[in-house]
Order: sequence, then C-alpha cells, then structure tokens
Amino acid sequence: MTIPDKLIYRWGIVPLWLLLSTSVYFRSTIPIDETRYLSVAWEMWLRGDFLVPYLNGETYSHKPPLLFWLIQAGWWVFGVNQWWPSLVGPLAALANLLLTRKLAEKLWPEQTAVAMAAPWVLIATLLWTLFATSIMFDILLTSWVLLGMLGLLEVVQGDERKGWVLVAAAVGFGILSKGPVVFLHLIPTAILVVVWAPRSIVFSRWFAGLLIAALIGVAIALVWAIPAAIAGGEQYANAILWHQTADRAVSTKIHTRSLFWYLPFLPMFLFPWLFWPHFWGSLRGSRFFNDNGLRFCLVWLVSTFVAFSLLPSKQIHYLIPMLPAFALLVARVVANTQKPRLGGEWLLPLLFGAIGVFLVYLPKVPGLSKLNWVQTVQPAWGLSVLAIAMMLALLVWIKRKLSVAAVSTALVAAIFVGFIFFFRYAGPAYDLQPAALKVKSFNDQHIPYVYVGNYQGQFNFLGRLTQPLPVLPAERLADWAAQHADGYLISLEKNQPSDAVYLQPHREYWVVFRRAGQAADVKPL
Repeated sequence: MTIPDKLIYRWGIVPLWLLLSTSVYFRSTIPIDETRYLSVAWEMWLRGDFLVPYLNGETYSHKPPLLFWLIQAGWWVFGVNQWWPSLVGPLAALANLLLTRKLAEKLWPEQTAVAMAAPWVLIATLLWTLFATSIMFDILLTSWVLLGMLGLLEVVQGDERKGWVLVAAAVGFGILSKGPVVFLHLIPTAILVVVWAPRSIVFSRWFAGLLIAALIGVAIALVWAIPAAIAGGEQYANAILWHQTADRAVSTKIHTRSLFWYLPFLPMFLFPWLFWPHFWGSLRGSRFFNDNGLRFCLVWLVSTFVAFSLLPSKQIHYLIPMLPAFALLVARVVANTQKPRLGGEWLLPLLFGAIGVFLVYLPKVPGLSKLNWVQTVQPAWGLSVLAIAMMLALLVWIKRKLSVAAVSTALVAAIFVGFIFFFRYAGPAYDLQPAALKVKSFNDQHIPYVYVGNYQGQFNFLGRLTQPLPVLPAERLADWAAQHADGYLISLEKNQPSDAVYLQPHREYWVVFRRAGQAADVKPL
C-alpha cells in the first residue's frame, strides 16, 4: 500500500462517515420505531424519571434505557431538540468503524492494509449502511459486541484481566442497550474458542473467566434493573426480569418468521461485496483454515446467523451486529491479493448502472407503481445513481481495477443520494409532525379528542405533548362519541376517506382526523 493510499484509508473513512451522517438532515423521524423511541425518551425527560421508561403514560418494558439515557444526556447539555437524537446513531456508527479497525489490528497485527480496509468494507455493507444513522438500538449494540469480541482476543493473546473486563463491560452495557440478546452475539463465538484460538489455551480457565465476566456484566445491568423493577411495579418487574427475555425469545408471536427467512435477504444484506468477483477470486487463495483470524470471523458470522435463524422472532436489523465479522473477513481476503482480472471488475459498475436504470423507470414497474410515493418519482434519482456507476466504470478503465475505497465511496454516495430523493418523494408519508402539532393544538385549546386503535407513541415527542394521548379501542368508540359531541377522532386507516377534517399520508396508510359525529365512518387498522 503506497503512502497516498495509506492516508486515504486511514483518514478518508471520516469524511465518508460524515457524508453518510449528514443524510439525517434530509429526512424526517421515521415512524413507527424512531418516533416511538423519541417519545419514550421525551416522557422520561418530562417525568424526571431515569429509571423506568414510559410510553404514553404506561411503563415501557420492551427496551432497556441506554439509548434513552444517551438522548437525554444531549438534551441536558443542549436543551430539548430533534437534532441531537439524530446524531446518537451516527456517533455509535463511528464507534463501530473504529472498533472494527482495532479488531483487525488485533487479528492481523502485521497486516496494516487489513486494518485500514476493514472500516471501509463495513461502512459500505448495505444493511449496516441503511441503519447506521437510525434512532434504533442495533448499531449501539454492535459497538458493545465489538468491544466484547476485542476482549475475547485480548484474553487469547495473554492479557486476561483486560480482556475479561472488556467482555464484562460489553455484556453489561449490551444488556442495557437491547437486553440479554447480547449473549446470542457473544457467547457462541466464545464457546467455540477451540475452533479459532491457538491450541495452547487452557479451556477450564477460559470458561471460568467467561462465566465470571458474564456474571459481572449481568450485575452491571442489574444496577439499573433492580431499582427499576421496584419503582415500576410488579408487572413491569416481571416484564424486564423475565418476559422480555424468555417469552420474546421462545414463545413470542411478534415478527415470527420461518427458519430460513433470512437466507433470501443475504445477497441484499451483504451488497456489494458478495457481487465483487475480486472477493471470490481472492477467497479461493486465502488459505482460510490456516488463518486464526479468518476462522474467528467465520465462527462469529456463522454462529450468530444460525442462532438468530433458530429464534422465531426475526427482523432484518437483528443481524447488524454480525456484519463487522463479514467486513473483517472481506478486508483480510482482498487487502493483500494480486491484481484482479479486469473482466470481473466491470460487474459492480454494471450493477450500479442497472440499479440506476431501475430507479429511472420505477414509476412504471408493475406492482411498485401502485405505491403513492412511487408515482411522484422523477428520473433525477436514477440518473444520479447512473452517474455514480459511470464514475466507477471510469475508474476501472483508468486504474484497470477497483479498490475497496472506490466501491465503498460509490455505495455510500448512492445511499446518501437515495435518502435525499426518497424523502423528497415519500417525505410527507413519513413526517408526522403536522399531525402531531394538530394534536398539540387540541391540548392547548382543551378540545376533547381520542386516538382509536393501536397507538405507538407517534405524536408525543413530535408534538411535545406533556400529557398522555387518550387511546380508545374501536368497540368503545360510539359511547365516547355520544358523550363528546364536540370532540375529534384520530385513526390510522388503510383507505383514503373523503370526509375527513384533516388527512395526512402515513406510509401507505392515512392518518385521519374526524369529528365525533363521524364515528360510524372510522375504520382503524
């Protein structure tokens, strides 16, 4: 690697991360997840209660509080605002990138090119890139998983005290980030140490250290969980100490999918690297099973994927914490290989070009053309991606090869452009602030209103509501309307009505405000 290349790979990741992070200012807070988590943080802030999360007046046991604490820490410094929560995800993403580089240095201390390339691979692994700027838990959890993996390597390489301290911290703060799911990311790799570690390891000592570190990590989490359980009451205590783990992992009916549900998504998750012939060509000559670092990455990647495939509850973002393992593997395989075949280097520019053409003709694609926002898409989006594809092709023509940095820059630029154009066309369907401000006006004017159906906290933070929003099941709607003739009904409905007082698109549905006398017309989802 030449000196200019070293400078690009060491420092260029920062402006690339900044470019990706800037995308948060071109989009609204996305319902229902981001709006819900902001509302939980907002309600904790209003209550001055930093032990028990609340959502719309009820204890919220689905997630631990670390993300909410980080949001409130920024509010304590800067005042309540919407821009700070949008930065928490990108800052956690930056930690992902730096820790991935540190892991590569630990795995291959003499291969500086691998450490330089690994963050570039991660930032352009599509699933990670899409969620890197979100107000969610998975990127934050990934930082703790990386810290735990770094701890395991420290132990194997002889610094047991430091290593187990890192593992304990990773377990404790991982639980505070997203619950005991952190064990599914760390423990399989730790148990399979015999596969990836040197044979000289003393396994009895290893598993004793792992147990102690896990117990210390649990104790860190219990420093919050026990007082929170006492303060939140019996139902909340049962939820965070048992049901959140056992019921949601084994008997849950939330997001239940088949055993092989993740498999068809893998090419998309790992785009563009799975489609780079240079990666596959380099993989064949990598001496995979003679490299402890590559075995470590493979064990981490495969064991996590299998563990989450076995769980009934599946969402695509659950797999984000395993993606650094893939990034490390790709970086190690391609970093020090010979010059690739020129013919294979044209594939990625062609794929980017095909995506650009697809976006140009998106409003005419059968099925997708029925979506409201797709009908408003203009060719500029697709033409921008086509321009990126042409620049990649030009690099291939001039350099006779593609570099990791070139591919990563192209992908991040395409995602940045994608965020801008998507929210230009679909933005009104994702921006619930106008509806939230209308709810706030009802509160300010003491106008009675009620939300009919399943409410997920979409309006509480966006409207800076200081009281829980009243929610009513559909079967009690007629009685409420009869008692509040001057009131309003809010609902989320599938079809666009023609008689609403206020109407706003919400994804492919509609947020509908009606007068109480129109109760018979309400058809909540």
